[in-house]
Amino acid sequence: MRKFLKVFIVLIICGYASVALAQNVVLKGKVVDEKNQPIPFAIVNLTNIQRYTYTDTLGNFSFSIPSKTQLTDFEFKISYVGKKAIEAKLPFASAASSLIFRMQDLSLTLKDVEVNQVRKTQNSNSSIVFDRQALEQTQAFSLADVLNNLPGKKLVAPDLQNPQTITLRSEATGIQSLSNSLGVAIIIDDIQQSNNANMQNKNVSKWGVGSTINSVPYGSFDTPFGGLDLRDIPVDNIESVEVIQGVTPAKYGDLTDGAIIINRQAGKTPYQFSARINGGSTNFSLSKGYKLNKRWGALNFSANYLNSNENPSDKTKVYDRLSGNIMWTSYLLKGLKNTLSIDYSYKIDNVKIDPDDGFEIRTYSKSRNLSVSNRTSLNINNNVVKSLNMSLGYSSGYQETYNQRYLNGATKGITDKDTSGEIYEGYFIPGNYLSVENIAGKPLNFNGNIGLSNEIYTGKLLHQITIGGNAYYSRNAGMGVIVDPSKPRWANTAYQNDRPYDFESLPDIINYGAYLQDNFKFKFFKKDLNFNLGLRYDVQNQQGNIQPRLSANYKLSNDIEVNTAYGISTKGPTLAHRYPAPTYIDLILLNKYTGYVNESILLVYTDRIVADNSNLKSSQSNQFELGFKMTKPLFSTSLFGYYKHDFNGFSDNTVYKTYVLPEYDYTYVQGARPIVTPNSSYSRRYVGINTVGNDLDSKNYGLEWSLSFKKIEAIQTSFSLNTSFNYSLYHNSAQRVIPTSQANIDLGKVAWFGIYPANEYYNWNLMSKFSATTHIPKLGFVVNLLADISWQTVSKTLADSYLPIAYYDIDMVKHDIPAFDRNNAEYGYLSLTSAANSKTRLPFSYVNMSIRISKEIKQNLRISVNAYNFLNVRYRYYNPDTNSVTTYSYPTSVGAELSIKF
Repeated sequence: MRKFLKVFIVLIICGYASVALAQNVVLKGKVVDEKNQPIPFAIVNLTNIQRYTYTDTLGNFSFSIPSKTQLTDFEFKISYVGKKAIEAKLPFASAASSLIFRMQDLSLTLKDVEVNQVRKTQNSNSSIVFDRQALEQTQAFSLADVLNNLPGKKLVAPDLQNPQTITLRSEATGIQSLSNSLGVAIIIDDIQQSNNANMQNKNVSKWGVGSTINSVPYGSFDTPFGGLDLRDIPVDNIESVEVIQGVTPAKYGDLTDGAIIINRQAGKTPYQFSARINGGSTNFSLSKGYKLNKRWGALNFSANYLNSNENPSDKTKVYDRLSGNIMWTSYLLKGLKNTLSIDYSYKIDNVKIDPDDGFEIRTYSKSRNLSVSNRTSLNINNNVVKSLNMSLGYSSGYQETYNQRYLNGATKGITDKDTSGEIYEGYFIPGNYLSVENIAGKPLNFNGNIGLSNEIYTGKLLHQITIGGNAYYSRNAGMGVIVDPSKPRWANTAYQNDRPYDFESLPDIINYGAYLQDNFKFKFFKKDLNFNLGLRYDVQNQQGNIQPRLSANYKLSNDIEVNTAYGISTKGPTLAHRYPAPTYIDLILLNKYTGYVNESILLVYTDRIVADNSNLKSSQSNQFELGFKMTKPLFSTSLFGYYKHDFNGFSDNTVYKTYVLPEYDYTYVQGARPIVTPNSSYSRRYVGINTVGNDLDSKNYGLEWSLSFKKIEAIQTSFSLNTSFNYSLYHNSAQRVIPTSQANIDLGKVAWFGIYPANEYYNWNLMSKFSATTHIPKLGFVVNLLADISWQTVSKTLADSYLPIAYYDIDMVKHDIPAFDRNNAEYGYLSLTSAANSKTRLPFSYVNMSIRISKEIKQNLRISVNAYNFLNVRYRYYNPDTNSVTTYSYPTSVGAELSIKF
């Protein structure tokens, strides 16, 4: 860390020493609308030198650029809310004249409208960007519907009844997918959203990592241990979404598997009302942007309501979401832009009591969240610092998950003492009662970011240096696990009964990091070679990690470029990983119930185990990617290959503990307490406990090829094809530990637990996404035909060794087995039944086709219709070996959207 700080200091000193004596070139311009009226506070970027400014109240802007720069042209990107972004390249000589840029209102009547996601070199060589027009074309209920358009993802009807997370460049399933989705950062307005304080999970030691309160047949409701639930993020007030599947810049920390960067802008806009429907789901939104006087900027607000019924005929399972946002962007000082955002959201995922169900089942998960963020950008433009960017984000919420079920069974023996190593008497409760599971959390997250940028010359080579830092804070002040011992949901399960667990008393998470980034460009064989060299240092769970992030882009010609990137990134453990509830092992020594409590007895030994995860490491990802892009007048194509190694992932391991406990004799006494006396016998037992480890490991390989054709004017149609191949090899680096039978233990066998090599499995997937877009500007009409082609999907579990390589004895002492001998009395009985490898694959390739149709009327009214699997082709396969039928397609799902501007 000290060496890293020294580098910062040296670079700052270099910045002071870089005072330029040469004259500067002043580049001036103006941004106007279609009526030649000035557009104030539009964002103007010079992307090739990473400079930005904004227009003044008269629409004017200017840049001061050193004359000794090697620039041959200027690359502009100008954006404003509700307007089509301008991307232009102008020669360096144009600085001599004042430039005028004319922005058009977003509309389907524009000649060039991009209604699909596109690959762009923005924050990453392999970024995929959805702009405002593409977002509107998806007719999305949530961010999950937008991300289904990514290569390798299947386009399906909105699923609002189950939590939705995202994995990138992985075919992960199960706990591997949890680790991957946790490592995908979601960044809204420069503030990284966090799930680190989410503790809505059941006891890890009993149920394992990832277990949450659920309801049959509706599944789980929360996403602890993983990424954010994408259903909770509406898209109506979003200007753009950038998905970085590969190596991220050094400024982004606390991630391993990519980033989703969401940008919102404030500006003058008309009222816009949208309504959409699909199946049992309806969604309404309203937004408006006001222009304030002078430098007070603009004030925008938006509100969004969604209601979704799993089955509209009975409305038992309902998901409701309400969200609102106020955003104020001001320019009170010269060179200063400040954006204050306030967001509120509320959601309830509710399973109501079915009057025809005698079990009185009810489950709900509800949450509310208030977040406040502030972004400040200051253009200083002196010889020491060119710009300062700072952002602060705070969020506070409430989460509650509840489940009830009426139980009608035998009398239950209950233990609930907070003891350890003590033998005591439990008690009995009636077997008929309304059982309850209840978890209440109050997550709080805070993060801050700061970055200083400067330009430093080494000779004629321009370095754009950014030095910055990030801080992340998380805690949970909720009541935690709320337990009523007289109404347990899972009594005496896995030798455990639940106890209350207070979240408020838990320690906080404080992570922080710093980064250095150097962007520079020079001529190599007379062609531009761009480098982005970054170095990041993060402290997570009090452990430091150095992370280089390097990328390069080389233009072989004006229309061909190659690029490469390499990066290391880490994600710290969450509160749920670091502080699982204590484990209470309740071993019943004597359970005699006669039908009368005063004549019965329950004798119990309880062992309290507190997990120590203070040394839990950060999960880590090492990724390398290589890409090729070609842009021709008639078509453009790109090919990306990647290798990603994820390791130290957060795993769910089972460890065992052994016990030798006394046995007791029991004498019944009518109408009185029984007589219990210890005898000279002892019972030997073991208990399995789930723990959190760093044992997940995966190697991911893939190719992503895209091909798009320029619009064919004769038929007003363009075509695109994206094909992706992903292969993932997974294993848990921890060896398997499997206990022998209780009968062998009772016989006094030496080996209690066999130790076997770790399991491995792989998945691979090959699929294509085809799009045909017909756009008739004069009519404001777009038809988008989409096809998902699933060529093949294979899952295989590799050979599991059924012979142990070691064993544990009663004292958990490990004994190696160099060569297994079935006749060895100590361990020969530990061999498992040999089984053939399991493998599943698609029996055939299939195509799922969807269609989107949009019609705009006078730029104020848009009507859209979409249909998933609109041909209603049902792909089914009958497996004669298992006598089962598998369906590979969903039935037709039709939706519609109405959008009005006024």
